[in-house]
Amino acid sequence: MSPHPDDHYNETSTPGAEVSFDDAVKTAALQIKPNRILYTSVLLALLQPFQSGWSTSQLNLSDYNNTDECNARPVVEGTCTLFSGHSKLEWTFAVNAWIFGAMVGSLLCGHFSDMMGRKKLLFFNCFFMIGGAVIQASVSNIWPFAVGRAVAGIASGAATGTIGAYVNELSPPHLRSHLGLGLQISTTIGILVPAICFFFADSGDGWRYMAGFPIVLAGIYMLLSPSLAVESPAWLLMKNRREEAKQVITRLYGEEHVQTALAWLEPKKQPSEAEAGFSSEPVESIWSPKYRLQFLGALLLSCTQQLSGINA
Repeated sequence: MSPHPDDHYNETSTPGAEVSFDDAVKTAALQIKPNRILYTSVLLALLQPFQSGWSTSQLNLSDYNNTDECNARPVVEGTCTLFSGHSKLEWTFAVNAWIFGAMVGSLLCGHFSDMMGRKKLLFFNCFFMIGGAVIQASVSNIWPFAVGRAVAGIASGAATGTIGAYVNELSPPHLRSHLGLGLQISTTIGILVPAICFFFADSGDGWRYMAGFPIVLAGIYMLLSPSLAVESPAWLLMKNRREEAKQVITRLYGEEHVQTALAWLEPKKQPSEAEAGFSSEPVESIWSPKYRLQFLGALLLSCTQQLSGINA
């Protein structure tokens, strides 16, 4: 049998190895050295979770509330120093009002963050920090004090729910984990510092200075953030304000890295529901195979924390 004529064949070449777009962006992102404005934006934002930690341990001095000392009549001078003679019920409300406020703030912050922008929300959140601190530091009755705690809690919840996304949207991919730790570190330091201050604020009106300290944190943010912090470029892109987003990216990373940053910030085309394996409805997505293990792991972790008393 004679061989086929050469003209029956088409010349082809083996395609070269294809580098995925995401890998290319990741490689380019590693070359980025952020400008100072990135770090000042993050540091200023982290003043607010510091307030959250501060409020957590603000009332932990034993002299403020000892059941036997506060129930004694007359109350011995130098004991039960915060609203002398308060009842257990009153103290419970004062302590837990902050938790209630934090719940409200964390639930509402997402809506207002998407509507106003991350930076603007954090700026207006300072008014809640100041309001809560002023109420607590100026009142002479425990019930208004509890109201101040609730207002401060709104600020804490809003900050905690917003800053994680804000820092993540400002940071290049290779720095997100490092800068993201700032939220926990700031909160933890905020819990520690009041315990140190108790050595100096253990008498007289010292508790008023403790209650009023968040005014300083809010004041610093409101004074410096207009010039030393930027809006989230991801939020600007979400609002179709592309030119403003480019200007912010230029300030963060330099003009030469604008296109690289846009590549990781702009939303990519999502696969179909069948390909992704989950529903477009968030509630239904929890039960999808894609997220089932993560959901069960988070649920188990939360239960373990409660049963072990770590959150007590």
